[in-house]
Amino acid sequence: MKIVNLAVVGLGRMGRLYVDVVARCVERAKLVAVYTSSKAKCEEIAKPLGAACYNDIDALLRDPRIDGVVVTTPSHTHADVALMAVERGLHVFVEKPIDVDLSKARNLVEKAERMGVHLLVGYMRRFDESYREAKRLVDEGAVGRVVMYVGISRDPEPPPPGWLRDPKLSGGLVLDLMSHDFDLARWFIGSEPVEVYAVGGELHGGGLGDYDEVVTTIRFANGAVAVAMGSRYSPHGYDIRCEVRGTQGSIHVGAMHRHDLAVAKGGGVSYRGFEWFQKRFLNAYTAEIQHFANLILGIDERPLVTGRDALIALAIAKAVRESLTRGTPITVVT
Repeated sequence: MKIVNLAVVGLGRMGRLYVDVVARCVERAKLVAVYTSSKAKCEEIAKPLGAACYNDIDALLRDPRIDGVVVTTPSHTHADVALMAVERGLHVFVEKPIDVDLSKARNLVEKAERMGVHLLVGYMRRFDESYREAKRLVDEGAVGRVVMYVGISRDPEPPPPGWLRDPKLSGGLVLDLMSHDFDLARWFIGSEPVEVYAVGGELHGGGLGDYDEVVTTIRFANGAVAVAMGSRYSPHGYDIRCEVRGTQGSIHVGAMHRHDLAVAKGGGVSYRGFEWFQKRFLNAYTAEIQHFANLILGIDERPLVTGRDALIALAIAKAVRESLTRGTPITVVT
């Protein structure tokens, strides 16, 4: 039985998650190498899993065993790192966003297409069972023609200090979090974005130097509309949900709280919010890497999320940020 040999590049919060997914959860895949600039961190994570430890990314990409690379470095380096792997003929999975720079992202997508390698981007909600079932129902016409997508994405707290808090490096709230809804809206609606209009501000007084509440509308070529709401503050917990409205009904995905745990007392019944994204979407993270491995093996024929999909999500995010700055509707240009 053929095995796909994968390497994880970057060992921050997402890198550690993907290391565990590749090493423990994905069938017919093997974690053979990891990269980070810190030798101590690299050895701490790699050795127990039997993976090679690299502090030189060029050396890792020259490892002849590697079939595919999972890129989890900071967002503003995604395209540069992924391009290095693509140029060596390696298949690449990039954690979202594809990058913060549209021209770099476009160059990466075009290069991967010319090289004939798979380039996937980690919009993992497409792999969640509930979202996939909703998509199946939409495609079967269960709600008629889709006319509106409404998405809510709220983190329980802002990102930790570091590059994630810098919108120039991470894309901020709009790209880092809300682009999931930009991607889903296009997926469900089945049309291309034309124009966006957004409002928002730093309303919670956290001193992040970025928007912490944003509402945006997206108009699509087929006339459908999407509304996406994003927040860095959700006291009740991780809050991810959406509604897909059609001419004959609607589909709801997600919830504000967990239904599997409730506390009943004299004042009523209370529910806990969802924990962080790692637990809410662990199965989706596993499914997307399994899909990556299956594409390399030839088991799956078509990628569920392509570099082009991620490029359009980035273009929407860029237009949203421009709309926030200028206070006017902005045309989406990919």
